[in-house]
Amino acid sequence: MTEATVNRQLWLLAASMAISPMAFATNGMLLEGMGPESAGMGGVAQAVDNGTAAMVNNPATLGLMKSGESRFDFAVGNLRPDVSSGAMGLSGGDSYLMPAIGYTSKTGRVGYGVGVFSQGGMGTEFGSDTMLGKMAGGKARSEVGVGSVLFPISYDLSSKLT
Repeated sequence: MTEATVNRQLWLLAASMAISPMAFATNGMLLEGMGPESAGMGGVAQAVDNGTAAMVNNPATLGLMKSGESRFDFAVGNLRPDVSSGAMGLSGGDSYLMPAIGYTSKTGRVGYGVGVFSQGGMGTEFGSDTMLGKMAGGKARSEVGVGSVLFPISYDLSSKLT
């Protein structure tokens, strides 16, 4: 590669970095981790046994269970954002429940289960003293939740591959 080619590539790289839009770490709709183990490790869950939440993160980790083992988990998360908007008044939407329930089992080389997991969401609530509340004739509330219903199956091809 010639020096001119390298210089051209460096200029292109610098120009693309200068005009790139700002990137954010989340889209606001998905949790950083599924289940308490994954969330406690900052979202790590691809190759660890993390209970019934494994069906959301990586169903192959159900193969880490011992044959004859079963699990049942139930959890309720509570997302509590502190958000306000100067344009529409103060939002009172500060508590969003996010339930999860799952069952997994392993028989021989086959792991299987069923689960319903909240994955994220957003919403807002405006009182009757705000513009949106007045337009709605009282309080105005919106909420959206995203979740999954799962039926995972894993199969141990060998002791080292699921």
